[in-house]
Amino acid sequence: MQLQEVITLLNPWWKEGNVPLNLKKEYKRKIFPVLIKRLEHRQIIVLSGLRRVGKTTLLYQTIADLLQNNNPLNVFYFNFDKQVEQLISVLDAYTAITSIDWKKEEIFIFLDEMVKLPNWARELKLIYDAFPNIHFIVSSSSSMQLETEALSFLGGRYFLLTLMPLHFVEFLELTGNTKVLKNPALFQKEMQQLFQEYTLRSFPEIVTWSDPLLVKDYLRTTIIDKIVKLDLQERYTHLNKDLLFTLLDLFYGEPGTYIDYDSFSKKFRISKKTLFDHIFYLSSAYLIRHIKNFRPSISASSRKMQRIYPYWWSLAYCYTDNNDKIMENAVISYADALYYWREQSKEIDMLLVKGKEYIPIEVKNKKELHDSDASVLFYFLEKYKVSQGFIIYFGEQKELKRGNVVVHCIPFWKWFTEQRM
Repeated sequence: MQLQEVITLLNPWWKEGNVPLNLKKEYKRKIFPVLIKRLEHRQIIVLSGLRRVGKTTLLYQTIADLLQNNNPLNVFYFNFDKQVEQLISVLDAYTAITSIDWKKEEIFIFLDEMVKLPNWARELKLIYDAFPNIHFIVSSSSSMQLETEALSFLGGRYFLLTLMPLHFVEFLELTGNTKVLKNPALFQKEMQQLFQEYTLRSFPEIVTWSDPLLVKDYLRTTIIDKIVKLDLQERYTHLNKDLLFTLLDLFYGEPGTYIDYDSFSKKFRISKKTLFDHIFYLSSAYLIRHIKNFRPSISASSRKMQRIYPYWWSLAYCYTDNNDKIMENAVISYADALYYWREQSKEIDMLLVKGKEYIPIEVKNKKELHDSDASVLFYFLEKYKVSQGFIIYFGEQKELKRGNVVVHCIPFWKWFTEQRM
């Protein structure tokens, strides 16, 4: 199919005047008004996120919003799954079809999966600087490549927005359970049940699916396999696909695995560089995340004893039934935690760092708590003169106190409802 034919098919609003409902969907994510607000500025909007979180739908919804006050021909969408050599060739084809002079008229250009275009950031910078009439909105499923190249070539020229899988509140809204949000205390049992459903079905397409096996098959084949077999294969040379799947078996089968590059390279009989590169590949595609050991006393994190978790906990269900680790992973993913804390035999699951403020959090896959469950938290609070910590668990909300410090014990459903991503 010729480039102009592809472009015409990708922009149905040029003929129909609106975006078809099957493309824009009805439900709008919480990030939607943030993106719309960013359009008031000239900077490029860079939208990043894991596969199947709804990036393309969000682009279509933004297009639909723009069509209310703009000529449909001045709003252009292109997906770089279609291989092209240069961005200018795409823009020239757009002008040939619509007679809109992209070099002169105010236009909105949506470029989906743009990192698939060679030298995308360099090309985008040149056009952005030369033609202030253009508003660019670009997306990608690659975090590292997108952010690295954007920083190198687009400094000061872009806003970065990261779209995560569904927030628990978004899941409740999408499944028609908004009544529980109006009075959560009244619907605690329902909230607990809905939260259990949410932990497995936190991607937009599968919120109403009832078969857990079908959901796990979707997560593996539509997200994990496609990232490894398609996205990463296209993006990186000298990639060992079998090694990537071996690493996923390890990191997803045991979320929170401590990574020791020396011992792992010996175990897999590969060089440390090869191991490091392949772990980087998985990180770049939002498949895994690194959690570092933080040392508050010296305000630094240790390079040793890093832990690796699935980037988003739902993906781990394809590999393990270890609910203790999955729930720990869930809180880490949801809070986008960067650190845990460990001192000899004492360890805290995660440590949120906000300036000079430390927020230690423990995750317990249980309904009842004993004093021993909070002992390490109290040790940390007293040692570093921190006033409060948190335990996220399946029981009732309560507080544990020792002197002037307090540990807030919060049920999962409540913490996930109130936490803002």
